[in-house]
This record gives sequence, structure tokens and C-alpha cells, in this order.
Amino acid sequence: MSTVKLKLGREADTIAGFLLWQVSKLWHHRLARALQDLDLPPTQAVLLANVLRFSEEGADVTQSLLSKATKVDRMTTSQALRSLVGKQLVTRRPSAVDARTHRIQLTRRGRDVAFKTVARLAAAHEAFFLPLQSERQQIVSCLQQLIRGNDAADL
Repeated sequence: MSTVKLKLGREADTIAGFLLWQVSKLWHHRLARALQDLDLPPTQAVLLANVLRFSEEGADVTQSLLSKATKVDRMTTSQALRSLVGKQLVTRRPSAVDARTHRIQLTRRGRDVAFKTVARLAAAHEAFFLPLQSERQQIVSCLQQLIRGNDAADL
């Protein structure tokens, strides 16, 4: 027999992973509502915002870079980028250095939508984290620690 104890009732509300799951789902729903009229699901929006960020930083934006930075698996990143290409928000061109790598660039329209997206993400962030106003830095630190301790190199 298993020695794992099933937590019931209020005990379930003490399971960190379950709480993180719930918060993650609430965050996802908040983003989906904020981005609905831009026709961008949250994953596409976060990737688009990061294409803008890395472009502004002068980085060579690749699918691999986006996957690592956002912690979105490679297949999902590829599918989301394909959708963004279809919406004419980004282009994917083979790298001159490595034919297996594609360079991701914003289109003119994509740049405009990316700036709107960043503004929506920022507003959603402020509203969502308002209940943690005084603990925000501590929460950020804890989340960073979880990411460092669990970062999967094979995304």
C-alpha cells in the first residue's frame, strides 16, 4: 500500500503545487481577458512581447531564445510563432549562419501590436498582483528561486 496521505477539505489548500496551479489558472484567465480583442492567446502575446524586448535589446531573436526565455516548450513556441506569422505580426527567416535556425522579426504591424500587448500585460500584472502590494518583492524572489531550482534545460 502507498504511504502517501491524501489531503482532504481545507488540508488541500496547504499544498503549494495545488495553490500554484490555481494561481496559474487565474493568471492565465486574466491575461486571456486582457488580450481578447487583440486576438492573441496569452502564449502568443508573451512570445510577441519577448520578440519586441529582444529586438529592442539588439539580440538575434530565434525560436530557441524565445523558448528558453519564456519557458514555453519548443513545440508550443513553434506553433505559436507559426500563428503569429499567419497573423502577419512576425516573420521567420532562415539564419545566414545556421540553416536549422530561424530569425524572428516583427513586422511593422507586429511592432504596433506588440507595444499594445506589452501595455495590456502590464495593466493585467498590476491588477492581478495588487493584493500582494507589500509582499511583491518577496514573491518575485521566491518565484525566481523556484525557476532557478527547476529550470529544465531541454525546453
